[in-house]
Amino acid sequence: MKIKRITFAIISSIMIFSCGNPKSEKKTESEIIETKSEPTNLEKLEKESSRLRAGGSIKKVDFKNGKATIEYVKDYNEYKELNPQSGLTKSDLDNYWSSGDAVEKALVDGSVRLMKKLDFLDQVEIILPNKGKEYSINVKKSELEKFVGSDFNTIKNNWDEKFSNPFVYNDNGRQKFFAEFGKRK
Repeated sequence: MKIKRITFAIISSIMIFSCGNPKSEKKTESEIIETKSEPTNLEKLEKESSRLRAGGSIKKVDFKNGKATIEYVKDYNEYKELNPQSGLTKSDLDNYWSSGDAVEKALVDGSVRLMKKLDFLDQVEIILPNKGKEYSINVKKSELEKFVGSDFNTIKNNWDEKFSNPFVYNDNGRQKFFAEFGKRK
């Protein structure tokens, strides 16, 4: 009987002391908000930019006053500095951008796709150096709407019909779009 009482006392003591102070375990509302905070617009932009064509080749992402600026690496050496673990060869990178179509598709599609995915963007500029030339595109939402002849929500909700098929995958449409918004130096 004495052993039962001692065992009971020990177990009770352990339970009481191991429970801790419930007041100290409660997080304040600001602590909860802090741990569950939304990513910033720049962080959202960086994430979406990494999903663009050859997103691993993007060296710089900037966001200011509703404008995104995306800059790709200028050559293989910059790519390797950015991605030292990558098994991509110089030949692989050169072949990826080997046709002018690949560069134009990346610029035309990427610029508008970012605005489609991120409502806080009003303008996107993408700079893509390739083989000693610099290709760039600078698209404002309002100018895009005029060019396509539809408001942005219509473009966004009918993506393939209003934008992707006529301006990314159609050679003439892509060339016209690039002539309007792009530059080749």
